[in-house]
Amino acid sequence: MIEMEIVFWALAGLSIYSYVLFPIVLVVLLRITCRPWKKEDDEPMVSMVVSAHNEEMVIAAKIENALALDYPRAKLEIMVVSDGSTDSTEGIVRNFCSRHHRVILKGFPERFGKTECLNRVVPEAQGDIILFTDANSMFPSDILKKLVRNFADPEVGLVTGWTRYGDVNNTENTAGVYSRFEKWTKVRESQISSCVGADGAVFATRKELYRILREDDINDFVIPLNVIRQGKRVVIDPEVFCLEKPAEESEKEYRRQVRITTRTLRAIGRNYQFLNPLRYGSFAFFLLSHKVLRFLTPFFLIALFAVNLFLWTTGFIYVVALVVQIAVLLLSIGGLLRFVPGRVGNIVRMFSVTLLAQLGAWFRTFAGVSDTTWTPQR
Repeated sequence: MIEMEIVFWALAGLSIYSYVLFPIVLVVLLRITCRPWKKEDDEPMVSMVVSAHNEEMVIAAKIENALALDYPRAKLEIMVVSDGSTDSTEGIVRNFCSRHHRVILKGFPERFGKTECLNRVVPEAQGDIILFTDANSMFPSDILKKLVRNFADPEVGLVTGWTRYGDVNNTENTAGVYSRFEKWTKVRESQISSCVGADGAVFATRKELYRILREDDINDFVIPLNVIRQGKRVVIDPEVFCLEKPAEESEKEYRRQVRITTRTLRAIGRNYQFLNPLRYGSFAFFLLSHKVLRFLTPFFLIALFAVNLFLWTTGFIYVVALVVQIAVLLLSIGGLLRFVPGRVGNIVRMFSVTLLAQLGAWFRTFAGVSDTTWTPQR
């Protein structure tokens, strides 16, 4: 019985580790060590690479947004990469190309997938800094100046921003709870060494550090790993963000998270050496805590419930624990069905969708399902 109680408390700790205990550990570590990086105003040549597949509804607004950025015209090229678009996306981009020499269309009639398109386009980019973004991600006018100043530090190889959910004309709209939590975590990881992963809607790297990816690699996770492998830092600048409209349906958000998590799990498996603390120091700990243990959380919770069923007759504390778990389960169901209103409902729904998506991703990973292409959820 003692063994089962030890298992119970170990599972309880693991269940809340990534979302509660790991942030506390980061705060403690920051009191011990902090590595700020140099920021200086600069205006290097930037190539903005916009990934697009059937984006006729948003591509014109994206290009207009890019052309209006507060950055020297001669120092910014806008490369729209059309991955087998079958709608009017490429026609809209060609219209801009005829009027603005800075806009370049790289259209592929065959569907290759986002990562393979990047492999083909990045070597042709003229910029010293490559900025990766999506067609539906809109930028504040000063984003480039804030982003490139981080590259004044030669140790910094990649800079990521974060996604703020809301309308481009109303920057006071709050971001999704998960996005804010990710930003908070990555800021502290960056201050210690390097953060885990980048935001695919807004991140930039030195062109010289870009390495060819496998076609099924998730670019915003593997590109940062390649930068760290070359001895450079990956950091987040909290002042660098893009604006997106949030997903209106939980089902769409679930499918998006399943696809992303599946590819991330596969990438971790291929790059397991980054979990070696003797080689990668604190980043190995961050990767384990931020990704691996977080992705295992659904299994910890299921196992915790099963062990609790075994122990609930052995003491009052286990009765309370079981009641709490059942209450949380019912709350999660209520959140998914939108019976729980307001901000609490949004938080509950976000965590519920995330946990279900992690389970779905594990099943797809074990089934050998591979995603190389994407369909805009708009």
